[in-house]
Amino acid sequence: MIFLMLWVLAIGCAFIHVSARQLWRHPFERATVFLLYQLSVSLGLAGLLVFVGHGLRAAETAARIGWPTAPNFQFELGAVGLGMAIGSGLAPFVRFRHYWLGIAVGPSVFMALAGINHIREARAGNLAAYNVGIVVPDLLIPASLAWLLHRVFKLAAKGGE
Repeated sequence: MIFLMLWVLAIGCAFIHVSARQLWRHPFERATVFLLYQLSVSLGLAGLLVFVGHGLRAAETAARIGWPTAPNFQFELGAVGLGMAIGSGLAPFVRFRHYWLGIAVGPSVFMALAGINHIREARAGNLAAYNVGIVVPDLLIPASLAWLLHRVFKLAAKGGE
């Protein structure tokens, strides 16, 4: 549920930012602001939580997902989350849309496939809170990033920059 709240928080922060800066009539700037909040808040903070959960609290996190504890595997998963957090956290400072694309693609593929895996596990009977509760954000965050990246690249091609 917390990952879904991060997604909503990113939208809310972007909405406030766009409103405060009066960017509603500037499609490229508006799409960029929404993208950067999704990258830094949804993906970046989610990566930190993945690192803390899998890297530092492996046994507890595994139990909540319905997995057997595998500290080495989970530490590696936590390391992926930390890399995702660092790369995404840099996105607002690296003002280059190809960087944003690179930062979004790997974690988005990972999250979407993880979401599909969580659905598969739920259908097989694993209804643990951290298994079924993560499905929506695992699919929603990559879909949002894909749409926003599409908008940013499309608007940039039209001279939006």
